Amino acid sequence: MANKDIVIEYTEADVAKMRAEGIEEDAIPSVGKHEFKRVSPDRVFSRKNSKMRINIFLDSDIIHHFRERAAKPNAAPYQTQINAELRAVMERDLGVKDPYVGAIGEELLESEEFISKLSKKLKQKKLQRA
Repeated sequence: MANKDIVIEYTEADVAKMRAEGIEEDAIPSVGKHEFKRVSPDRVFSRKNSKMRINIFLDSDIIHHFRERAAKPNAAPYQTQINAELRAVMERDLGVKDPYVGAIGEELLESEEFISKLSKKLKQKKLQRA
């Protein structure tokens, strides 16, 4: 163990105390020793900006699709694209709104010109469907 590592041991009593305090089950560590690495404050990363290596099985057509997209000029690597798509799903599920899009939406809703043009466009679409 390097000198910057920390070992914390949790007992059955520690775990029971955490449960009694109302800590969510997912946040309660298991009984036993847990090794943590210390990092300097300038090396602390947010969850969004840090990467975690995992093994995952994906359908081959999904991998093929993203690899083809990645092969196009100026395209992001396929793993980056998959990550971006998963992030979009996660943020949608969590109700995270893009502040830029929200600001634009608010501005458009205040614009009489936009509302008028939108109304005309919707009427045209309705007539086209009829």
